[in-house]
Amino acid sequence: MYQQFSFNSETRGQIEIMRLKGYLEDTGGTTLKAHVQKCLDAGLSRFALDFSTIELISSPGVAALLDISGMVVDDFAGQIAVWGLDKHHSVVLEMSGLFFMAQQVGSETEAVSLLAA
Repeated sequence: MYQQFSFNSETRGQIEIMRLKGYLEDTGGTTLKAHVQKCLDAGLSRFALDFSTIELISSPGVAALLDISGMVVDDFAGQIAVWGLDKHHSVVLEMSGLFFMAQQVGSETEAVSLLAA
């Protein structure tokens, strides 16, 4: 049994750091999109996403991540950095096209450094 999706977030300067946990599916994706939209409305457009405690990502979860990246990058000229993906999820998100809009890095430190530049 997988853990229900949850996340916590921290605003560090102009960067929203989001630590994702559990099973990212349709409902979780909707919650995540709403949070990102709230941040964008508040003027934040740099996002660091920690996937290190994600257990599974469903197709609707992948679709939500693509929607989010489209909003951030295309609509707000923002940036996204991600880290903590296991090999399987990294391949799935690469095949989905997420990494055309988000950059995969090795750690939170690298993400913050990239987004702060």
